[in-house]
Amino acid sequence: MRVGILGGGQLGLMLTHALEKLGANVLSLEADAHAPAHLRLAQTRCASLLDAQALSAFFAEVDVACYETENLPTLHLHPYADKLRPSLHVLQICQNRLLEKNFLSTHAFPTARYEAVAQADSLYEACCKVGFPCILKTATGGYDGKGQMRFENEAALSQTTPLASWPCIVEEALPLCGEISCIVARFPTGECHSFPVFENLHHQHILDFTLLPARFPQNLQNQARQMAMAMAEALGVCGLLTVEFFVTQEASGEQKLRVNELAPRPHNSGHITRKATSFSQFDALAHVLSQTPMPPPALLPGAWCMGNLLGNVWLAQQNRTNTAQQAGPLQLDAWANFPEVLEVYVYGKREAKPQRKMGHFILKADSVAQALSKAAAFRNALCAHTATLQPA
Repeated sequence: MRVGILGGGQLGLMLTHALEKLGANVLSLEADAHAPAHLRLAQTRCASLLDAQALSAFFAEVDVACYETENLPTLHLHPYADKLRPSLHVLQICQNRLLEKNFLSTHAFPTARYEAVAQADSLYEACCKVGFPCILKTATGGYDGKGQMRFENEAALSQTTPLASWPCIVEEALPLCGEISCIVARFPTGECHSFPVFENLHHQHILDFTLLPARFPQNLQNQARQMAMAMAEALGVCGLLTVEFFVTQEASGEQKLRVNELAPRPHNSGHITRKATSFSQFDALAHVLSQTPMPPPALLPGAWCMGNLLGNVWLAQQNRTNTAQQAGPLQLDAWANFPEVLEVYVYGKREAKPQRKMGHFILKADSVAQALSKAAAFRNALCAHTATLQPA
């Protein structure tokens, strides 16, 4: 079997390794000649997803194909919809916040209040309907906090130049006490497995740490898993679906779930499954794509933390702050002082930029609090040391 991957970043790279363990042949299509797949995998094609001829040749060579981001053009994908996993229909819903919110609302999945904003002159009315504070988000293209703007009150709205991209949506700003995510793997037969619920900590809108087990009541976690599987079924997903949830603190003191967004692919928070569960999110997707049976994933003993390694770490090691630089090997002699760290995975991206995801690490401890503390200490220690690790 030959599996195609649209995209050649770190998600496609890790998925390729999982597919190869099952004996699958993999072909990647990626426009960036310096992407990890081109640098570290043999079977790649360098072309834009808008190149109809390249797409035709790519799909002619594969039996089934998936994608590593929902933010990709669908213009030329329609003739190959029967090979795409998850489907083109799922992709189109998940890449548009308004379509996604409408899907969730239609199926009675809880979300923040929202209003569509077609153009700038309807922004004021939409904000008033949702109420202040509220958040303006572009309908397409945003991630890691990009394409968003918060308005605390009506005065702030009148004093700020809003986003130039339309259409948008306006969402109420919820009283948050945490964020979680749940990844489910669904087979063509309808068989569906859920990973344990991850607790996610963010810094400047970018995922900072992921924790397992999550520090929320078990009944809330069970509810998240049930909703995630129900969403996968309602969408008819064949592949992975990641559901991000807000955990809100209600006036009654009760904690409730609100769906933030969906991602029909492996997820940054799911990297923790490479060590913390019986098999990873990439293994699960590989089994679905190859239609190979698998048992439900199980959480392994201990407490786990995954930490992102952003370009800031590379820049700090080079005594730089804001200027993008060619990424040399990461200095990792600090690892010797942290036996809890079980994996450091460097993606092999050519250029280190502030806030750019360049790698991750995973560690195990006796408690979640200890895992989080050790993770913060390990990352803080990385900048001062000299031994090297080449990209995995």
